[in-house]
Amino acid sequence: MLHPTAARRLIDRYHHAGRPQAAAARARLEQLTPRENDVLTLLAQGDTNADIAAALGMRESTVKAHVSRILTALDVSNRVQAALLARDANPT
Repeated sequence: MLHPTAARRLIDRYHHAGRPQAAAARARLEQLTPRENDVLTLLAQGDTNADIAAALGMRESTVKAHVSRILTALDVSNRVQAALLARDANPT
């Protein structure tokens, strides 16, 4: 058990440490087009390319092209890293 004051300091330190990471993630996401942001949002929710295509009214091949562009723009190597970056940009 921690004293309430010590617990508050620990929580505050954790949240302050995470803010620069969130700002850096948001800056990287600003490189994306609005449509790529739509794709990334669904990708971050765990949707497949087929699910994303159906939800956004596009062909699966178009989704694949958007995903490739997202990975390149964000300088990540896979969908999981892109999803984590999206999560880091919007901490709750």
